[in-house]
Order: sequence, then structure tokens, then C-alpha cells
Amino acid sequence: MTAQDTRAVLRLDNVTKAYGSNLILDHISFDVHEHEVVALLGPSGSGKSTLMRCVNLLERVNDGQIWLGDTDITDPRINENAIRSRIGVVFQQFNLFPHMSVMDNIILASTHVLHRDKTESRDKAMALLERIGMADKANSYPDRLSGGQQQRVAIVRALMTDPELLLLDEITSALDPMLVGEVLEMVLELKEQGTTILMATHEMTFAHQAADRIVLLRSGHIIENGTPTEVMDESTNPETQEFFSYFRNL
Repeated sequence: MTAQDTRAVLRLDNVTKAYGSNLILDHISFDVHEHEVVALLGPSGSGKSTLMRCVNLLERVNDGQIWLGDTDITDPRINENAIRSRIGVVFQQFNLFPHMSVMDNIILASTHVLHRDKTESRDKAMALLERIGMADKANSYPDRLSGGQQQRVAIVRALMTDPELLLLDEITSALDPMLVGEVLEMVLELKEQGTTILMATHEMTFAHQAADRIVLLRSGHIIENGTPTEVMDESTNPETQEFFSYFRNL
């Protein structure tokens, strides 16, 4: 069974976003299917971050629709907090609360937003920390962790609400190069477990390795949508070749 045989967890239909006369996203359409990992690539200013913010309702679209499952999340009447509880998000900056322990950071949304039992939440959080080899850091504070550890905690926090979709927005860009690998390994583990992921990344080798599909943006348009091999290795589109040749020459 391919990803396209499963249901679409996320569907963007002619999504358009502008700031005044500055058009950032121009009629963007693509799906992310259940258990699929889609990597969003493109040069700076291509619209990747804006697209991610629109999916997480941090920005409102000017036109088009975004569907999470069967819910039109661009409908102005929707409950934004209810939608956000169905989406896990990890940003470039770890956004951990410095005055709270790792455990308290992880269970915050589970207990205060979803009102789940605190003991059950702590048990689930500990199981997730054990899985990434960080159970001994449960009572530590963020400033005692490396950047890679903080980012893995942020990913665990995003998983605590059992999200339908996990958004990863350039999650390694703020990390020392030596710490990037441990975070990317965790993403590969999530892929193996069937997590549905939309990730914006500049890690081209990792995108080739981890993604089921590549969506390549340029100036607010999709110029490629295909498998990593189709887009990164076989495309004859001059714009695509120019973009990837830069990374091959680094």
C-alpha cells in the first residue's frame, strides 16, 4: 500500500497568502497522506515558513482551503485551539519554558489543554523519554540540556497529544552541526513508527533519506512534487537543477 492509497490527513487546495501586495503563496495545492513524510524544500523566501504557519493557524489564508482530515480549518468559525490540539508542532527554536522541568514542559498541553490525568500523562511522558534515552533528564531544566536534547524534548512534547499530523519547521537550523544527527535520527524513528509528518528542512541528504515525497517551492509556487528520486535526482527542470546543484557543490 502506498501513501496515496491511504486517507489525506492534510489537504491544501489553492492556498493563497499575501501581505498587502506581496504575494507569498500562490494557489498552493498538495496532500499529505496518513503515515507519509513530506519534505517541504525551497530557497529562502520561497514561502515554506508561511505555509507551515498557515497550517498551524498562526496565519490566516487569503484564499483557498486547508483541510485536516474532514475539517476545513480555514473556516473562520472553527475552534483554533481544538484544531491545534490535533497538530503537533516543533519550531526552529525549542520554545521550552526555562522555569519548568523537562517533565513539566512535556505534560503541560496534555494536562492543561486536553485535561488528561496528570499521572497518566507523566507515565506516557516517561515512556517517551525512555524511548529516546532521556529518562534521567525528566527533572532537569532546559538550561542543563544540549541543544539537541532540548529539541528532542520539544518533539516528545509535540507527540504527547497524539497528533494526527506532526509539523517540523527547520528543527535543526538552530543546532550545532554536531547535534543535528541525533535529532534527525529521532525523526527517522518516528517515520518507522508511521507518524504523519510535514517538515520544512534545509538538510537535503536527510530529506532524500527520510521523505516519501518532496514538495519544492520557489517564489510561492510549487515547481516540483514527487518522490525524492524524481525531484532531486531525475528532474530536468532547470530551476530544480539549479537549486540542488548549489547543495551538491557545498
